[in-house]
Amino acid sequence: MRYRTLGRTGWQVSEIGYGLWGMGSWTGSDDTESFEALQRAVALGCNFFDTAWVYGHGRSEKLLGKLIRANRGVKLCAATKVPPLGLRFPIPPQATLDEAFPPGHIREYVGRSLANLGLGRVDLLQFHGWNDTWADDERWQRTAGIDRRPYRS
Repeated sequence: MRYRTLGRTGWQVSEIGYGLWGMGSWTGSDDTESFEALQRAVALGCNFFDTAWVYGHGRSEKLLGKLIRANRGVKLCAATKVPPLGLRFPIPPQATLDEAFPPGHIREYVGRSLANLGLGRVDLLQFHGWNDTWADDERWQRTAGIDRRPYRS
């Protein structure tokens, strides 16, 4: 497996990441088979895993949390996403940050994701939709509890 630095984090993550969308239950996935596939990916050197609350209303997040606990000595990077308010996909281009990701909504879904993952923090928190006009609004960063510590080992 080859690795790259993730943005400005300094984290070395596998060039091939594993997206857990298909493990969210609507595809007929089997949790045992899914976990075995995730574990095989770790054995092959994959260390970047991407999920979201909307992938089975937390089901894939629970699988990722189980994987992290089963591989405590391996540096695995957990990424998840906060869905937009009202699960409104796609986010209308004119939507404001308050219409898509108000602070209380961010806190609620970060809490849900952390509970599903069984972790005290997530390595990479993403918004499941974005508008660049929100970039300079520091409210989303403060609400999400942005932390620059390296991912767990």
